[in-house]
Amino acid sequence: MRRIRATKAILALVGFAANVGVPPPVLLSAAKLNPALLAGPDNDLLHSQELRLWDEAARLTGDRDFGLHLAEWIVGCSEELFDVLSFALRSCATLGDHYRLAGRYMRLIHQGIYLNLEEESDVARLVHGHVHEPSTPPRHPVEAMLTLALLQGQKAIGEQFAPQAVCFTHARPEQVSEQERIFRAPVHYGCSRNELVLDRALLLRPQRHAELRLLAMLDRQLSGLLSELPNHRSFQDEVRHRMMDELPEREPGMAAVAGKLHMSPRSLQRRLQSEGTSFATVLFELRRDLALRYLRDPRISIGEVGFLLGFLDVAAFQRAFKRWTGSTPAVYRRSAQTSPAR
Repeated sequence: MRRIRATKAILALVGFAANVGVPPPVLLSAAKLNPALLAGPDNDLLHSQELRLWDEAARLTGDRDFGLHLAEWIVGCSEELFDVLSFALRSCATLGDHYRLAGRYMRLIHQGIYLNLEEESDVARLVHGHVHEPSTPPRHPVEAMLTLALLQGQKAIGEQFAPQAVCFTHARPEQVSEQERIFRAPVHYGCSRNELVLDRALLLRPQRHAELRLLAMLDRQLSGLLSELPNHRSFQDEVRHRMMDELPEREPGMAAVAGKLHMSPRSLQRRLQSEGTSFATVLFELRRDLALRYLRDPRISIGEVGFLLGFLDVAAFQRAFKRWTGSTPAVYRRSAQTSPAR
């Protein structure tokens, strides 16, 4: 089972819930969590435990937009919550530097997520996700992260800018008035990834409190903190890596992958079962993830995508893709090219 470090992101969640009337013991009891899990920096949470904590926080507070409101609260007291990183972010020269630094040190906030800045000719995409994408996209933590990125950026440059679009992988909530209030932009749901789509020119906007000398000192300190974090790489990550070695020449087989890992197929399957998965599931997730990534690139033909994934012919790939997504590769590619989510 995947574990994450119980870092300040979790403490912020518990703190905000307490601020609106749900004491930590009540929240942790409802989420079936031992308070000792949050007592120190060396304790881990199962990913399922973290998601349960988010769900219980939203339920007990009665806040259907818990993630959005948590982010607004954090922006009001970010220095208290995130100390060195918050001061480093506000010391950056430009908004673009701010987002790049946030992505570089995101593991100090939460070791299971990422925030990447992708720059194109005239737009910039601030892409957020989980290192191990969950089968069911979590709504509240994702909305919290993109709201936090937007509001902190606005605060840093002293300008209430709006994104060109916002994209979420989760389904559309019943009520979206709060999303519309905060983002002031078209919000799309059921997308291939979570992202803010920004005017690239915004990245050049100077920050109000830029302190480059201070930033240099804080950057060294953050780098040291990052180097002290354990580098958790699950066994299924190793299996995915070995599967990549087999593609595109052939469909990765269990015997071949087990041989690369110097173990028997039975031992490989047993190790994967201990992490709550199987060889077939890891292969399915790898091929699906790669297919979605390759199809967003118009330079790669659908036939080439199938070849890169180890399929013998394009028809076999098309049948598999239909099973994975309920759509054909051609339909997915058209929707990806016309959507801001790409």
